Amino acid sequence: MPQPRLLLTRPQPGAAQFLDRLSPALRDGAVISPLIEITATDAPVDLSPYAGVIFTSANAVAHAPPGDGRPAYCVGPQTTAAAGKAGWQAQMVGLDAEALIATLSERAQTGPLLHLAGRHRRADIAGILSAAGLKVETATIYDQTLLPLSTAAQTLLSGPDPVIVPLFSPRSAQHFAREAASTERVIALSISRAAAQALEALPLYAHDVAAEPTGEAMAEAVEKLFRCTTLP
Repeated sequence: MPQPRLLLTRPQPGAAQFLDRLSPALRDGAVISPLIEITATDAPVDLSPYAGVIFTSANAVAHAPPGDGRPAYCVGPQTTAAAGKAGWQAQMVGLDAEALIATLSERAQTGPLLHLAGRHRRADIAGILSAAGLKVETATIYDQTLLPLSTAAQTLLSGPDPVIVPLFSPRSAQHFAREAASTERVIALSISRAAAQALEALPLYAHDVAAEPTGEAMAEAVEKLFRCTTLP
């Protein structure tokens, strides 16, 4: 089998940062075609009524006010690290939103909190936590606009070589399923079972799910798929 190529569809700068994690053989010939563009909503944010914030994405950290030492409850190591660098007193409270909800549901004394979030979100974190007794409100500080696959990406998918496609969210997986002109040579890697479900109807060469919903686990899985595909 020919050596697989890599197609990255996550928003920038995340796609370039993820590519930097990978070995030179994977970076060579990789195509970046973001399926989502992150843009600020420019909504005013007043942090004064809150004891801290919730971050479920590094994109939220990038569009949030400076942390100035305020508490931030975060999903995943990447978001936690970004919040720490932005001046927040960052604490990881789960690898995904469900784990964050489970942890914070037991900490009613930490509120009130403000979830700094994107316009498109899978779970009503504020509503669920408020029902559990922790007062949480939401501020929509960025948007996630869908983008078409580029001509270079479609050409890669339609070519003779296998293509490794990591997909980092259910929404991007759903959009990829609609956009991709050809998927018979796609080796898909989903960040979660929810993302994987969006690809179930596609004719794929292979499909795997990362061991956990983190960038590190995704990078390790991409490397493993590459090695397995290139072995004689």
